Amino acid sequence: SNDDNNDAAVMKSLRDRMSEMSSADDFADFEEEDDDEEEEDYDEYEEGSSGSALPDLEGNTLSSIDDLIGFAQAKARQKAADDIKKGKKKKAFATGTWEDENWANPIPHFDESTGELLDLDDILERGVVLLANPAKFCSDLAESDDDDISSSSKSGKGNSFIGGLFDDPFPTFGDSESSSSSSSSSISPALLAKFGITLPPSPDLGPDRRADLLPVVILIDRDPGRGSQAMLLNRRTGNLMGDLPPTLFDSAGSDDASDEDGFTPHPLAAFMIQPLWWAGSSPSISKDSDDDDDDPTISRGGGVKAIDMLHACPYVKGCTPLPKADGLYWGGDPVQAQKAMKDDRLEKPMSGFDFKFFIQTTRWLPTQLEQEIKDGTWYVATVSKEVLFRSRDRLGAKRAKPLWTEIIELLGDDYKHIRDQLYGDEDD
Repeated sequence: SNDDNNDAAVMKSLRDRMSEMSSADDFADFEEEDDDEEEEDYDEYEEGSSGSALPDLEGNTLSSIDDLIGFAQAKARQKAADDIKKGKKKKAFATGTWEDENWANPIPHFDESTGELLDLDDILERGVVLLANPAKFCSDLAESDDDDISSSSKSGKGNSFIGGLFDDPFPTFGDSESSSSSSSSSISPALLAKFGITLPPSPDLGPDRRADLLPVVILIDRDPGRGSQAMLLNRRTGNLMGDLPPTLFDSAGSDDASDEDGFTPHPLAAFMIQPLWWAGSSPSISKDSDDDDDDPTISRGGGVKAIDMLHACPYVKGCTPLPKADGLYWGGDPVQAQKAMKDDRLEKPMSGFDFKFFIQTTRWLPTQLEQEIKDGTWYVATVSKEVLFRSRDRLGAKRAKPLWTEIIELLGDDYKHIRDQLYGDEDD
């Protein structure tokens, strides 16, 4: 339902949320509003408790941080809906439909009438999202593309030695007996390695796991002289922000993290349970570094130790707007962000769930990304903040769709055949 998919609800700060869920009285009030079936589920939980402190909304025990996040989000949605009914609050998010807040729009980069490539300078703006073409990452799906390219190359045979000079210089996963024309369309290990993939995702992994491995990146910067920079959005490191040592942030924004707001003991107390994401195989440049100090477009780790930040708060110091990213911003000081997300000028208070944190980045040399787009490696789109920030680990007891899958489906019927390359005739 729309309620299950809507993660745009207002979230409280970490401390408020944790104290609220630990309050037996508040939890009892929440349970009284549930129907008889949910009360029965709660009774079953008490009889067969495995030590988890709280049941989630479907009667399952909360055994992980992801379950806890899902429960907190659902509880916030319920409370917000009750407040709206009682006339206590007016929330901007409550006025829109699910479709208004969860969308993706394709950006064509070829002229439909002539087939010529459009001007990429007008297309590759900061904030656009690039989705991987499965045929460029999965060797079993590349075969059809190889056949098309091979047939076209056979009609224009030339000097084989000269042709060989322009082969892909990287080894490929294609057939060792394939010709030079087919080698250019085989899966490149260099492309896979850029996104932490060692081998082409096999059909044995299943469609969801393969979709998880297909890169989805958001463009942060593009410059003719330096090349392009983007952040991989769908690769977790396995760590939370709270796993990072507090001493890492002591030197940056320590004045902002003291007494007034009481963020203790960790300098990033509001972001403790937020995942740390892996943004690519290229190193970030910390703001502490003297390299390119006058270059405002270079990623500087949000102000501390090469930790980068994607968020929806315009009042974070040092952040840069992403014009094509549905109100998202890049960079800034994460310590100061804990104050900025409570700024009175905001339409609604923010929480840690409105921020994503990254290490490293993805970079292309000048013209390299443009060539990959010409070769069909990427689909270009604009995507809503709600889709990009949705938790992908759990929605109650059910696992959420991979980010790549949801965006491809939201792009419409023209992209259904691309989804079907992975999922076949499975239901959407």
